[in-house]
Amino acid sequence: MSALADQQRTHRQHFAAPGGSHDKLIRLLRVLLPAIVGMLIAVLAVSPFTDSREISFLLAKDEVDIAKERMRVNEALYRGEDSKGQPFSLRAGSAIQKSSKDPLLQMKDLSASIYVDGARASILAGHGAYNLEEEVMQINGPLTFDSGKDYRASASDDAQFSMVDKILRVGGKFSYISDKGFDVTASNVEFYVDDRRLQSFGPVSGSTRVGTFSANRLRGDLNARTITLVGNAQLRIRQGAIR
Repeated sequence: MSALADQQRTHRQHFAAPGGSHDKLIRLLRVLLPAIVGMLIAVLAVSPFTDSREISFLLAKDEVDIAKERMRVNEALYRGEDSKGQPFSLRAGSAIQKSSKDPLLQMKDLSASIYVDGARASILAGHGAYNLEEEVMQINGPLTFDSGKDYRASASDDAQFSMVDKILRVGGKFSYISDKGFDVTASNVEFYVDDRRLQSFGPVSGSTRVGTFSANRLRGDLNARTITLVGNAQLRIRQGAIR
């Protein structure tokens, strides 16, 4: 073995010997490294409070979760007053407003309560929409109306009811049944609930205690029990009904 190799081996032996320079270096690093790490953590922790610069960023719109519904309510209740100052209420199992610009509340399991001639009347419907600005119910499916006194009415579809003026407009089939022996079925009608005025713009048929009738259109004051048949009017009197 050469003299140079012996010299290098001797140097490494001295470096690795117990109590040598290698051990001294390890002991020093054991102290210095944790201290340096602790100082770095401390600097990082306080730097947000000592840096006065503002940081801003722009978030791409296509990466933002956009709320499709502005408001969703379960067991919704809306109260108001009609044109006579009488209270009314509108309940729904659920109500959704799609946006702040849309005044319509999409409702399910609708029920409304109004006052007619001092009696509490009720309206029931499966689903529809309520216009918060106009206070009008738009019913897409069947609707039933109970006066709370002596008559009931129903609409098959395409019904609109003004909570303030208490006017029911029906584009589909409308039925009116009175406990006093009068009923009428018509399409495309306007029914004024407060004074029981009925106007039909489509075919109408019905019955009274004296017989049955039909026509192309009808105008009626149901409080006064008078009706006017317009266009192709037919009336069949039952024998013995008038004495």
